[in-house]
Amino acid sequence: MRVASGDNQVAAAGSTLALPLVVVIENGAGAPAKGVRVRFTVTRGAGRGSYLEDAVSVTRPDGTAITRLVLGGDADTTRVRATLAAFDGVEAEFTAVGTAAVVIASLSPADFKAGDTITISGSGFGSSLPTVRVGGQAAVVLPDASASRVRAIAPPCLVPGATTVRVQTGGASSSDAAATYRATRAAVTLAPFETVTIPAAQLSDCLSLAGSPGASYLLTAQFAAGTEAPVPVDWRLAAERSGGMLASIDAPRSDRARVRDRTAVQRAWEAKLRALERTISSQVIAEHRGGRPSAALREPPSVGSLRGFSVVASTDGSNFKPVTARLRYVGDHILVYTDTSTTIFTDTRLRDLARLMDRDLYAATVNAFGSEPDIDGDGRLTVLLSPVVNAMSKASECVQRGFVTGFFYGIDLLEREPNSNRAEIFYAFVPDSAGRWSCPHTEAEVIRTLQPTFMHELQHLISFNQHVLTRGGAIELPWLNEGLSHIAEEVGSKLFETRYPAPFGRGTTAQLFPDSAAPFIAPQMLNAYAYLYSTLEHSVTTYVGTGSLEERGASWLFLRWLGDQKGDAIFRRLVESPFTGIDNVERASGETFGALFGDFSIALFADSLPGLSRTAAPKRQRFITRNVRQLMAREAVISGFTQPFPLRTYQLGAGGSLRSTMPAGTMMHAIVSDSGRGGSLRLSFTSQGLAPLAPWTGAQVGIMRLPP
Repeated sequence: MRVASGDNQVAAAGSTLALPLVVVIENGAGAPAKGVRVRFTVTRGAGRGSYLEDAVSVTRPDGTAITRLVLGGDADTTRVRATLAAFDGVEAEFTAVGTAAVVIASLSPADFKAGDTITISGSGFGSSLPTVRVGGQAAVVLPDASASRVRAIAPPCLVPGATTVRVQTGGASSSDAAATYRATRAAVTLAPFETVTIPAAQLSDCLSLAGSPGASYLLTAQFAAGTEAPVPVDWRLAAERSGGMLASIDAPRSDRARVRDRTAVQRAWEAKLRALERTISSQVIAEHRGGRPSAALREPPSVGSLRGFSVVASTDGSNFKPVTARLRYVGDHILVYTDTSTTIFTDTRLRDLARLMDRDLYAATVNAFGSEPDIDGDGRLTVLLSPVVNAMSKASECVQRGFVTGFFYGIDLLEREPNSNRAEIFYAFVPDSAGRWSCPHTEAEVIRTLQPTFMHELQHLISFNQHVLTRGGAIELPWLNEGLSHIAEEVGSKLFETRYPAPFGRGTTAQLFPDSAAPFIAPQMLNAYAYLYSTLEHSVTTYVGTGSLEERGASWLFLRWLGDQKGDAIFRRLVESPFTGIDNVERASGETFGALFGDFSIALFADSLPGLSRTAAPKRQRFITRNVRQLMAREAVISGFTQPFPLRTYQLGAGGSLRSTMPAGTMMHAIVSDSGRGGSLRLSFTSQGLAPLAPWTGAQVGIMRLPP
């Protein structure tokens, strides 16, 4: 083991080091050792708050193991030791020095109400505009900040009483400074694009919007929570002005976008695979505790050699068939076998597909999410192409509901299971133009479909390895697990978008994406369109059964926005974690889910508003790497939809209300305009019976003043 990079860094106390700590493990021959478990330990500085984002890492194909160090709050030295879990005495050490921290010396005033200007004095505030959080909520920071002083506007609707103020700059953060927040009923004036998110329990008692003739506001009623199964909650959003209420009207339910769902069979099979993984996770942990004992990789077999497999042959998992397969490709990261019962691809076609999977798709996926297990010690994934996979789907269902395309099977990770192949195996369908085994598939269709399927399913395998095998945690929750697998597909799209910038690699100059990216990005566009059509019904955080197209579109959009805000490295932090679901998101992002979900709901509307530049809205209220309105307009053309942007927005009259039902993880968008009659506008978000909404719902309202 040796240090590759990250040693001797200097950074502000309380910050995350700019570079990760990286060690390299090599075997006796000097080659990179993949799949070796490395433990990182803070040996000096833990008592002052230094900690590692990940205490356990598994080496990647290049032999590297990575973690990140967050320095404690004091200016001092921190040391970290890396050791091999299976070998004593093999170690490496890192040193980092923390410099003067972000320190709050005083607040003036320390007792304030919404709208008050707070002057924060101290040190280490940096040269750029810092972030100030009051009671966990982002405050508007005035532009006259310096390294020793910053002024911020106290946000509305915090819980009255003791609260905190914190300054964040770069990766560094101050400690919480104590303050007192006083309740007020003063009307709040928002500038265009200024945003607040208010818990429903506090909304009606604390917030009113100051009258401003011609002003319009976007309101997003949200349930920023998740439940195991959907639980509909009735709600009522009201905008009250003196002079009484208008009659409540129902927010109409959205018709589903007319989408042919040709992934239903694959999604149902995936759901069974995830359920199986939950069932066997404790057994897999017991069998593989301690990880692979040797850093030396087993030599792969020779091209042309035969191997027997036991292949699951039904979507209920009850039937297995023996398959004899020939090894036709040995790569750096994958082995490709084909079933000997039929001819599958010419040697040239197979080599081209295998090289793409081996050199491009595999590398991009593990770089984004981490390493897969290596229980057989050969340092490679096995790919098996067999018509047994084709036969798992009924030919009569293919046109309307689709078919099984490819998967990893958790049973193969068990040593003592009779049908286990004791290796990491990706099972894939094969060309069958005559429809001999099920519905017909051309070679071109199989090649096109297997690419995103491989990356999608590989993320699931990596997630199981990182959550369960490496850290002894639970399998990731379906919404986040599937959302990350759809991000994996997008990683494939970005690979080819980078390789073929416009206008290259496109059949026409009007194409947004190169031809090679289409199989990866097209499903995300369709799913996202279907979701935006029906945000009241379909949840980001709660899947119904296998996760509908709309729900997968929801989780992909949320994670895409999250990656734009926090950097795509957050996807790896979400996977390399013992935590799951909302808890995992909060720990990886350093924010509450309510704060994230509130701004995400606004970004869905505010991204690329017509007539304004892409950068008109603040970064937090838009997407960075994707122009959502442009993508949806293109999807409408491709799929024959009538609406170029399908997000439903409802008109809420001043003095009126909307009502409906929604499960956790959903949202509704409404626009309320000031007619110029004077007075302020008071909002409320309650049950339809006017009772407070239960805390478990995460009920809150996001508010953004729209530009004129």
